Amino acid sequence: MKSLGLIFPDQLSKNNLVYENLNKDDTLLYFEPVQTFYDIPHHKQKIIFLISSLRKLISSHNRENSLHKKISKQPPKLKDTLKEILQENKFNKLYVTKPSDFQTLKDLMFFCQIHSIELIVLKDTKFICSNEDFQSWSAGKKSLIQEFFYRWIRKKYSILMDGDKPIGGKWNLDKDNRKGASAINEEIPDRNNIKTDELIVDVMVEVNEIFKDSFGDIDNFNWATTHDEALKQMSWFYKVYFKNFGSYQDAMKSDEPFMFHSLLSAYLNAGLLDPMECVVEAEKLYSTENIPLNSVEGFIRQIIGWREFIRGIYWSNMPHYKELNYFENSRNLPEFFWSGNTDMHCIQQSVDSTRKYAYAHHIQRLMVTGNFAMLAGISPSQICDWYLAVYIDAYEWVELPNTLGMATFSDGGVVGSKPYAASGKYINRMSNYCKSCKYNPKNTTEDDACPFNYLYWNFLIKNEAKLSSNPRMGLIYNTLSKFKDPFKEKVKRKSEIFLKEIS
Repeated sequence: MKSLGLIFPDQLSKNNLVYENLNKDDTLLYFEPVQTFYDIPHHKQKIIFLISSLRKLISSHNRENSLHKKISKQPPKLKDTLKEILQENKFNKLYVTKPSDFQTLKDLMFFCQIHSIELIVLKDTKFICSNEDFQSWSAGKKSLIQEFFYRWIRKKYSILMDGDKPIGGKWNLDKDNRKGASAINEEIPDRNNIKTDELIVDVMVEVNEIFKDSFGDIDNFNWATTHDEALKQMSWFYKVYFKNFGSYQDAMKSDEPFMFHSLLSAYLNAGLLDPMECVVEAEKLYSTENIPLNSVEGFIRQIIGWREFIRGIYWSNMPHYKELNYFENSRNLPEFFWSGNTDMHCIQQSVDSTRKYAYAHHIQRLMVTGNFAMLAGISPSQICDWYLAVYIDAYEWVELPNTLGMATFSDGGVVGSKPYAASGKYINRMSNYCKSCKYNPKNTTEDDACPFNYLYWNFLIKNEAKLSSNPRMGLIYNTLSKFKDPFKEKVKRKSEIFLKEIS
C-alpha cells in the first residue's frame, strides 16, 4: 500500500521530514487553501508570501507523483481533498509535519480514524526543540518560566557559553535593550528592495480576486520567497542593522516601522530560514565582527528562548487554552484596529504599518495594540483573530500564547507572571509618538488626557480583586491605594465615556 505526504504553505523547510519518509511511488500533496485564509481576513501580503513561496518550492523540487491544490474562490475542504485522493489512489499512511494549529491536527486525526489510515505526525524542523523536549523540561514544574527554559536551551546546545557559564557573565541583557527613540543619533538605513518577479505578480492578481475583502495593501510587498533570498535578508540584517538592534529593539519612532529589527520572523515561521543557522551566524559575528553582546544575546533569546518556549506553551495547553478569558472581557474590537482612523498617534502608527507591510515590531504589538486591548477590555477571541489575520509571521501556535498570554494576560498567568499593563508614559518614554498626538501623556483626567493613562488606572481599579495579590503588582497597588476617591471616580467616568465612543 502507498503513503501520502502532506505539506502546507508554512512548512517550507528544506529538511521537512515528509520528503524523507516517502518513496518514489508515494504521492505528495501540496495544499494551499488553508481554511483560516477564508475564515478571517488574512493580510493579502501574508497570503501572497506563503503561496508564492510554496509555488517556488514546488517548482524547484519538480517531483513526480505530486498533487498541487491551489487557492480558489470556492475552496475545497482539506478532508474532501484527502477523500478524493484516497478514492483515486489508495493510501494507508499519511505523513505530515505537525501543523501550526490544533484544529488542523484534530481534523487530520479524525479523517484518518474514520478511514483506517495511519497518521504519522513528524517533528517540525522549523524548530530546535521537539515537543518531547519541552515536555521533558516542563515535567513536574508548578510554573513554567521562560527565562529558565532559555537557560536550559543555552546549556543544552552550548550557545553563547563559556564552559558552564554564559558569555559576559549574565544570562539575560534585557536591561541593556531599552533605549528609547530619543537616544537614536543616526539615520536608520532604508530596507533593500526585493525583486517582485512574474510568479509573485501572478499570485498578487489571484489573491486580489479571491480575497478581495481581506485586510492590507499589496503595493509595499517586499518579502523574500525562496530559501536563498531569505538567507540574503538574514545577511543584510547582520551587516546593516544588527549592531544597533539590541539597544533600540524596544524603541518606536513615527514613520519608521522597522527600526533596527531583523524582519526574519516571517521566514523562520514559514521554514525559509533555519533557526539554528541564524543563531550560529549571530554567535559567530559576536566573535568576528565585534557585534555588541546585548544585540547578539537579545536576538538569540528571541529565537531559542521565546519562540521555542511559546510553541511549547501552545501545544501543552491546547485546546482549552484558546477559551481562556481571565478578565472576562467582551468588548468588541474597535474599527480603528482595521482602519487606523484614531487620534491616538501610537495606535495609528502601529496599525498603519501593519496595513502597509503586514508587520509591526514586538513592542508595537505588546505595548501599544496589545496593551490597549487589555486596558479597554477587548474580547480575547477578537483581538487574537486580529493578530492572526494581520501579521505575516502569525500562526496560531505563536500568535495565541503571545496575544492571549503575553499581551493581554487573558490566560491568567500561564505565559507571564503579571500583566504588561502600561500608561501613556511608557509609550512616551520609548517613542516620539506623543509629540505628534492630540493627547497629552502627562495628563490623566484633564480634557486632553492620554486615553492610555485613565484606561490604565481604570483597569487596575476594575481588576483589583484579581491582581492585588500578585507579588509583582504590589508596588503599583500601593500607589493606587494612596489616590483619593474623586480621582478614581474621574478615571472611571472618563474611561466609560471613551469606551462608549469607540464602540
